[in-house]
Amino acid sequence: MITLRRLDTDTCPSFDRLLAILWEQNWPDSVQQGIVRWRYRERPSGHLTWLACDGDECVAMMDSRVSPHALDGHTVMVRETADWFCLPEYRQQLLGLRLLRQMQASGEPILVIGGSDANRSLLSRLHWKLLPPVCNYILPVTLRGLAANLLRQTVPPHEARARLMWRRLPCRPPRRLPPPSAGAACEVVPLQPDEWFDLENPRSSGLTALLERAHWQWLNAMPPDFARPLALLFRQGTRIIGVSLSQLEPAAAGLDARILHVQPAREDAGLLAWMFAETAAALVARGAEFIRCRVSTPEKTAAIEAVGFKFSQMAPCFWWSKPSLAAPAAADVGYLRGDDALPLLALRGRRLAAGELRQQRVG
Repeated sequence: MITLRRLDTDTCPSFDRLLAILWEQNWPDSVQQGIVRWRYRERPSGHLTWLACDGDECVAMMDSRVSPHALDGHTVMVRETADWFCLPEYRQQLLGLRLLRQMQASGEPILVIGGSDANRSLLSRLHWKLLPPVCNYILPVTLRGLAANLLRQTVPPHEARARLMWRRLPCRPPRRLPPPSAGAACEVVPLQPDEWFDLENPRSSGLTALLERAHWQWLNAMPPDFARPLALLFRQGTRIIGVSLSQLEPAAAGLDARILHVQPAREDAGLLAWMFAETAAALVARGAEFIRCRVSTPEKTAAIEAVGFKFSQMAPCFWWSKPSLAAPAAADVGYLRGDDALPLLALRGRRLAAGELRQQRVG
C-alpha cells in the first residue's frame, strides 16, 4: 500500500537511496552525504518534502522551497518545486499527482519552471496558468569551455579531454559596457558571507524573484567543491543600485559559472546591461570559461544579448494559486528557483573524468 509521508529522520535512509537514483549518483557516498546534508537538512525554514512510500521504501518524492517574490508591488511567499521524481515502475499510479496535491494543500502559490515531459503534460491537463516562458542563454568564454560543454552533452565520459586545449584560446569573451551614469562614480564590490544590503524592487507589476539573506547565507554553506557563490553589489557613490548573484562550478575540464539572479534598484536599460557585463567579467576574472544565464523579460533579454550571450533553449513557466490571488501577467525569474542551479551535471562529469583517468592508468 502506498502512503504519503513528510521527510523525517525515519524516512531519511530510503529517501537517500531514491535521491541517488534521481541524481544518477556516480560520486562517493561521502560526497553525496555532504551535498544532501546541506541541500536538505541545513537549509532555511519553509522548505517541504513529500514522499510516496511503498511500505518503508520511498518510491516517489516532491520537494519545494518557499521564497519571497514581489507580485504587483507587494511581497508574497511563493512555493517553488524542486526535485520531483517517481520510480518508473510506479508512474502508472499517478503518484506525482498525489504529491502535487499535497503541495497545493500548503496554500502558497506555486511556481514550476521546465520539468520532465510528463510533469509538463500533467500541469497542462490540470489547467495551470502558463506564464511567458523563460529563456536559457550561454556565453562560451573560451574554446575549451565550449568544447567541454559540447562533450558533456554528447559523449559525457570524454568531457575532460577538452583540458588538452589551451585555456587562453578565446571564443566569446563578454563585452564590457559603460556605467549607467556618465561622470558618476560607479563600483562593483563583492558581498561578504556575513554582510547584507537593502534594495528595493523596481518593478511595480508582474512577479519578480527576490534574494533573501537566509538564502545567501545558506549558499555560502554549500560544499566548496560543489559550487562557490559570488554576490556583487553595484554602487553609485554610497548608494546601492543593484545586486547580482552567481556561482562558480568546478567541472571536468575547467570552471563553469552560472548567473542566478540580477536585481537592479531601478528600471534602467543601461544599468541592467552594465550589471550583466560586470557580473560576467567578474566570473571570467575568477576563471570561468563557460557561463549560463536564464532570463524571462524583454529588458533582461536585451541586456544579456548586448553583453554577448547567445540563446540556448526555452522552458515553460507554470503558475498555480488560490482564486483569491490573481496570476501574474509576467514573471521576472531566473536560476534562483527551486533546485534549478544545482550543478549535478558538472559533478557527474568530474567523476566520469576520474574514472576514465583510472582506466588509462590501468591500461
